[in-house]
Amino acid sequence: MKKVLWLGLLMSVVLIVSACQSTPQQATGAPAAGTPTPEQLYQEGRAAYEAGDYVTATEKFAEVAAADPEHVKALINWGAALASSGQPLEAISKYQQALARDPNNAAAYYNWGVALERLRKHAEAIEKYERAVALQSDLLTPALQSYLQRRRPLLQDTQIGAPPAKQ
Repeated sequence: MKKVLWLGLLMSVVLIVSACQSTPQQATGAPAAGTPTPEQLYQEGRAAYEAGDYVTATEKFAEVAAADPEHVKALINWGAALASSGQPLEAISKYQQALARDPNNAAAYYNWGVALERLRKHAEAIEKYERAVALQSDLLTPALQSYLQRRRPLLQDTQIGAPPAKQ
């Protein structure tokens, strides 16, 4: 009788343990064989972006962000792909998400400035560009410096000559 109880108990333990075990890939969080890693998806997105395939780039960066919500570079590049495909408003939300995770990310501010410039929101664009340059001075390229020099005085002129705001 004791042998039967021990055998039954042993079988129960084996069944419980085998039911609770996960495969080594599941236990480590690694993707199943053949499933690309977030980094592989990110590189595919970068390659698509560089090739001018912004639709594919957008899809790849979205997949990376879904797999790794803290992947700030994927969010910034997702925004860049959206902006390059004519969706600067949608891009801005990606830069905001990136900055929520990394508040001092100069690339996110810079790209946000690009999107705002495309929307002809120059005052806001200048603000984002200046924040980016304050965080990373090498972003002040001759082209950006020229834009800032041309736009700042125009904005000041319109602000000075504007009628007072109604209160």
